Amino acid sequence: MKMKIIALSLMMSAGSVFAADAAAPPTNAERAVCVGDAAAKFKVYDGSGTPVAAPIFVKTGFDVQCSSNTYVSFAENSGTQFTVASGSKKGNQSFKGSSNGGAVTVHLKCTGANDACGAGDVTTALTAAAASI
Repeated sequence: MKMKIIALSLMMSAGSVFAADAAAPPTNAERAVCVGDAAAKFKVYDGSGTPVAAPIFVKTGFDVQCSSNTYVSFAENSGTQFTVASGSKKGNQSFKGSSNGGAVTVHLKCTGANDACGAGDVTTALTAAAASI
């Protein structure tokens, strides 16, 4: 449930984008926000309220607080489409969502030991989210 909330909040914040940079990423490029390490705060496009110089979907930067053991990624697919995906080292499901209806849903059972999610599971979910729009 926590992963759904994180992914949904990314989609809802999407008038924004990740890492400490103001340049927009290439269309359809995966941007990993939470990478399964210790809890940390990430600035997307230089953080909260910063205008994005060359926006695709996200127009204004934002901050993301990642929990330890979580993986969260997003991609800007076009000026009207945005996708997100997530998973947890302690969970057993990956999640995907898109701006096409705003739904975040379970994608697949994860493939790690004891069904733990890894970055690859999130990449797969993100690819599936893009294919569904």
